[in-house]
Amino acid sequence: MPFKNIEERKAYSKNYYKRNKLKNKDKAKESHRLYYLKNKEKIKIYAENNKERILKYHKEYRLKNKHKIKEYTLKNKDKINKTYRLYHLNNPHISKNKTAKRRALKLKATPKFANLDKIKEIYKNCPKGYHVDHIVPLQGDNVCGLHVEWNLQYLTPYDNKSKSNKLIIWLYLLLV
Repeated sequence: MPFKNIEERKAYSKNYYKRNKLKNKDKAKESHRLYYLKNKEKIKIYAENNKERILKYHKEYRLKNKHKIKEYTLKNKDKINKTYRLYHLNNPHISKNKTAKRRALKLKATPKFANLDKIKEIYKNCPKGYHVDHIVPLQGDNVCGLHVEWNLQYLTPYDNKSKSNKLIIWLYLLLV
């Protein structure tokens, strides 16, 4: 197996990897799991020291692979929802804190002139499988909106979660 140049060696390695990828998948998973169990502290320290670098990497990955993430999410919707549900059941204090914070924020963002009956009606008439979303987010990066009837819209759960707390200007201009 002596190679005359580096390109030949690289080509051989690449082909070897492709041929044995499926065979070694379970071995690799087990190997990674064992490494993690043996080096938990080391990994934790590395993560703390390289937090910004890791966050940057994840952000770039999400931007480059939006279609892959969307496809995975749609394919594993039930599994993901079950995971979220279990997390909230096992950590009720976190869920309650988050809900209370949002409720307080909503109260603070509701002006006296807001028509509470219309707002209740919007929530009541929300189509099944949709979320009620604030067009201008209550707590955004650049702007903070109000909890009033003209600032509410119906969005699919995926669109609402991907929008997060961003103001999508083109969408806002279409609705106004």
